[in-house]
Amino acid sequence: MSPPTTSSKYSEAKTGVFWDVTDCPIPTGLDPGSIHQNIELALAKKGYHGEVTITPYCDKNQFPDGPDDFESAGMKLIPTGDKHMRLRKMVQEFTRWVLNEGLSNFMVISRNGMELARALQSLKRNGHNIFFAHPQHGPIQTRSYDLATELWVWETLAAGGDPIVKTKRDAEVSNKEDDV
Repeated sequence: MSPPTTSSKYSEAKTGVFWDVTDCPIPTGLDPGSIHQNIELALAKKGYHGEVTITPYCDKNQFPDGPDDFESAGMKLIPTGDKHMRLRKMVQEFTRWVLNEGLSNFMVISRNGMELARALQSLKRNGHNIFFAHPQHGPIQTRSYDLATELWVWETLAAGGDPIVKTKRDAEVSNKEDDV
């Protein structure tokens, strides 16, 4: 287990998790409740101990049996339309989160990091800490990688695993961006 690398101003801050369930589906053998616990575990291993709120987004008809599994795990499933509607709704929720929570950690779980990069860059510039998870077989999108303090492969995060190790150069670039 790697030692916590958390900045003290973020260690007890709330973490808002914005999860695109369509692009990053529930891995085999897991359910929303275990995923919630595993994300909290993965964050705690990195030194983040604040409250974690997870909001999953999906296509309108992705879960025809309803949101019961998500609700029993303390998550509010947000069915939207297609990919563009999901991303637009996520960005709207980013804004709502910032207005209600102040300084916080943001975790985005999606294949579409590039399409969210502008919003995430604005959040980072305003003092928020950014985490990103992408699917194992999805591309590592450079902009999301550069913006993120921590970067996970989705399937590893869902199981409570450690983030991808960023190189010293990556850390220096990320720290320089923090100073901007």
